Amino acid sequence: MKRKMMLCERVMYVDRDTTFTIVQAARIRGRLDPARLRHALDRIQLKHPMLRCSIEDGDPPYVVLEDDPAPIPLRLVERKSDEDWQHQSHIERETRFASERAPLMRAVWIHGDDAHGEPVGELLIVCHHVICDGMSMMTLLRETLALCERPELDIGRLSGFNGLEDILPAEILGDRRIRRKAAWKALAFRLFFSLRRKRKPVPQGEFYVLHWKLSRDDTAALAARARAEGVTLFAALAVAFSLAFRSVKGASANGKVFSPVDIRKFLPLIRPDGLFSAAPGTIVALDTGTAPEQIDDAGFWEQARAFKTRLNQRVERLTRNVHEYFIGLEMLHSIFGQFIAERRSDLDQFDTTLSNIGRIEIQQQYQGFRVETVFSPTARLPWRSTTAVLMSGYAGELDFAFTCDEASLTREQAARVREFATRLMRERGAAAPAQDAVLVREAA
Repeated sequence: MKRKMMLCERVMYVDRDTTFTIVQAARIRGRLDPARLRHALDRIQLKHPMLRCSIEDGDPPYVVLEDDPAPIPLRLVERKSDEDWQHQSHIERETRFASERAPLMRAVWIHGDDAHGEPVGELLIVCHHVICDGMSMMTLLRETLALCERPELDIGRLSGFNGLEDILPAEILGDRRIRRKAAWKALAFRLFFSLRRKRKPVPQGEFYVLHWKLSRDDTAALAARARAEGVTLFAALAVAFSLAFRSVKGASANGKVFSPVDIRKFLPLIRPDGLFSAAPGTIVALDTGTAPEQIDDAGFWEQARAFKTRLNQRVERLTRNVHEYFIGLEMLHSIFGQFIAERRSDLDQFDTTLSNIGRIEIQQQYQGFRVETVFSPTARLPWRSTTAVLMSGYAGELDFAFTCDEASLTREQAARVREFATRLMRERGAAAPAQDAVLVREAA
């Protein structure tokens, strides 16, 4: 197979010299046999065609399925402390893939004993973002762990896709009305960029990551309170972070967040266990009329309900037009360079990206080892602004990864955002809902 790279993939690739790496980590108690891990990596490479693909330069680049790809590299590292995995994650995020040859994945097993002499380690799954998103990383981690326990497990084998014809139904691709609407939107987009002067890229500062967790008790309390208030947990988290950014950045904050959407839910031709990298999203504005420090408990939940409504409306609009979105993207290859230049030269029109992986469906207990925790994935982004918060839930705990660079937001500012948002999560979970709110929820 040799096919043109789709634009939704191209945005996650940029070019051969760009570092665009995503890292997934999990802490494991017990012995993980390196031989079984090697076998597991070979099996998942056999299942997923994108793990056997390389990239050939061009405009657009080509995705090439290799007949005899090299095996997924596995690096073994001696573990000396609980923080080693963060250091190794940093190394992996900063290491560019040689995309001219497969595979665009590697793994690291950091292994040793804890202070009590018990075996413990962290498994890192590392991929180029062009082949997978955060949900795909969870699939790779889940399958790797399952095969480490049961090497004979049949995980199947997938076929690759050659383009839009393997993503969108044939009747959609042949629908002249949809193609006409997509063409008009693409024309407007090209006209917009034709009137803009190409800007020089603005250098990033030092890239950094802050990791932390919300305890099981605090997570359970916040989730229960969100249910009582009739909102999702994500809506509560979005408000907490938005208020935190406004508190720290002051007038330079605009009260908007970007929320990626798991578009595969609306593309049934893409299997849930397949690798996919496209991550369209939507910008949601929150109310900014009141200073963050003046918003009380009732005001917080009022904003959460408003955020939920606005997000649902925007996601519904995005999914309603999902087919023309992908068709229209393929009409924009000619301005790809201008688009990338724009992303590398200007700050985002929102305070941060909030990416929610959700509850991670990976079992804890395996024969011979136990998954203590799964960390939220982190990505090395190539844009002018790299501010993002990735969140996930595992074993009853919320896990957060705050990624940024010093030019977009200093490490000290990021720490203040983390402290403000975490305090809000705990306070809002600890406070009892107002009686009238409970009555309204029950009536609904």
